[in-house]
Amino acid sequence: MNNSINKYIESLNNPEYKFLISLKKNRNRKSENKSIAEGYRENSNLIDSSLNVDTLYICPELFVGENNEKLIRKFENKNIRIVQVALKVFKEISYRDKPDGIISIFDVNKNKLPKTISGPILIPDQIEKPGNLGTMIRTSKSFGINNILLSDEITDVYNPNVIRASIGHLFNSNISSGSNDEIISLLEANDYQVLLLDPEGDESLEGFIPNQNFALVVGAEQYGISDNWFNSNYTSLFIRSTNNVDSINASTAAAIAMWELTK
Repeated sequence: MNNSINKYIESLNNPEYKFLISLKKNRNRKSENKSIAEGYRENSNLIDSSLNVDTLYICPELFVGENNEKLIRKFENKNIRIVQVALKVFKEISYRDKPDGIISIFDVNKNKLPKTISGPILIPDQIEKPGNLGTMIRTSKSFGINNILLSDEITDVYNPNVIRASIGHLFNSNISSGSNDEIISLLEANDYQVLLLDPEGDESLEGFIPNQNFALVVGAEQYGISDNWFNSNYTSLFIRSTNNVDSINASTAAAIAMWELTK
């Protein structure tokens, strides 16, 4: 592995270190069109995706488990630049309390909506919390829902915290984004059943049988689903709850709904 190391960073004054730190700010990630993936599992999914990886940063002192060398070889085989980082430097660039010694920078793709689509779809609508969005993506993957359309996207799907919460599964999902109206038009053109997850819904989610091509819309906890969706041809579904609990975490609600609709 040592022969593949392109550089060693040990100073907090290093320009490349300062660039990495700058990417912790959303505006800098946007201006550079790059983002950061941290962690073994996240980078295992990234390297198997079609995204272009700029550089892999490693700190062997922090490695956990025995598969790191195998993962690094995958990056080597794609001729990706590899930089070793001193422990004190890595802890500064890390987003985590307990980093595992693997971080990469990759180029962000902004995927436009497709013209045609098939199979079930998850639509996170104006989700603000990166953790909720990442968890929804991870859960959708586990239920076999590979299509994700981000409706009026507020949180950048390539936010490092979204990547972390999804454990990198966003890298191998079909994710694109557009306005509510654009997505509604796409669904209408492809004859989709639109299902809105709404506490004030008309039908119970429990036992509901969806069409093969359905789109599940989940809104943010604070504001719910955008008004545009209630102007479309939709079915609204509620999750049965007890003990006067009228609100469930958005990612939890999405998980319940996806399980019920795909079981």
